[in-house]
Amino acid sequence: MLGLPFVRIHGESALRFDVQSLKLYFFGSVIWISEGYFFLLVFLLFCAAVMLFTVLYGRIWCGWACPQTVLSDFSRQIVRLSSRFGGHKIIGAAVSQLFLLFVSIVVAADLIWYFVSPYEMVNGIMRRSLGPWTFWSWLFLTVLIELDLVFVRQRFCGSICPYAKLQDRLFDDRTLTIAFDRTHADECIQCGDCVRDCPAEIDIRNGLQVQCINCAECIDSCRQQMEQKGKVPLVRYFRGVPGEEGRRNRPRKRVIVLSVIVAFTAMLFAYQIYVRIPLDFWVLRDESHADQQAAQQEGAVNGYSLIVENRSLDPEAFRLSIAGIKDAELLISQNPFILPPNSILKTKVYVFVKRKNLTYRITQLRFILENVVSREIKVEEESTFVYPEQSEKGWEI
Repeated sequence: MLGLPFVRIHGESALRFDVQSLKLYFFGSVIWISEGYFFLLVFLLFCAAVMLFTVLYGRIWCGWACPQTVLSDFSRQIVRLSSRFGGHKIIGAAVSQLFLLFVSIVVAADLIWYFVSPYEMVNGIMRRSLGPWTFWSWLFLTVLIELDLVFVRQRFCGSICPYAKLQDRLFDDRTLTIAFDRTHADECIQCGDCVRDCPAEIDIRNGLQVQCINCAECIDSCRQQMEQKGKVPLVRYFRGVPGEEGRRNRPRKRVIVLSVIVAFTAMLFAYQIYVRIPLDFWVLRDESHADQQAAQQEGAVNGYSLIVENRSLDPEAFRLSIAGIKDAELLISQNPFILPPNSILKTKVYVFVKRKNLTYRITQLRFILENVVSREIKVEEESTFVYPEQSEKGWEI
């Protein structure tokens, strides 16, 4: 999480959403905001995969990979180590607060680096030219994370986190959970280590609770005590509720439905990536200058605004052509033209058509843009060619 913003591919961040240009840099590709359906597919795939993973394996994400859990565990370690400094409570507390503040500053900066290049941000700090939005966002996130690490930690998981609230609806009788084996409850020595070591401050012996994050601290505590007695730990991983294994022969409908949704969304996402063309363009007929439609040489000229987006991270050469009207002439300053990587070109183009080649006053015209090197990359856009109702010489169509 900390190192990824510094990774560059083709000179751009491996993973970053640039707010200013509204582009997502994704491991060598650029997804523009006009390709927003990719974001929707990723969101749907992520949600369905998380629900499927939760039905199968419970809250393993919460206990082992969630940044909130990782930072909370890290902050507790900092407090424990800091308490040994100086042998004084006040000194230990001051040291721990300084370390937590440093961690908050780094984590807050890291969150911003997924939107602002870390190299640009570091240069802005060194030159004291950091933008106000970046600075105040950094300060706000630092304060928020500091308060979280000092006062909240795992309490967030049971009281605020929406994922925790969903577990009761997602779990079934074969979901992997951490539980207390009630069938051997009489073997419990009542040491209380499982309660003292729980970061969520719950008693696992009371059954499944929304505050439980499956961190397995209670398993380690119970194992250490029970192995001294030569017995099997009473707190461990189970598939559902201990002692109800005989009721699990029916198909898992939630797993089947969610698996189908994940598979379908993944195939749709893969197909969209396969057919994606790193090129798009728009042609807008210029309605504001009537002189561009004036008849001349027994014909007429129409002006158009051309917008081309090169969505790749390499410079590309493109050629523009037209079709739909016989012997139509395209007037453009340079054709083919080279477009820098990840850039937009806005220019004017003109089309001249002889009067004898027109049957109607308004005729459909096709603009074709293709990559000079990769001929399979081709995009078409339609517009209209309008002949004036009356030319300078009085001719009409």
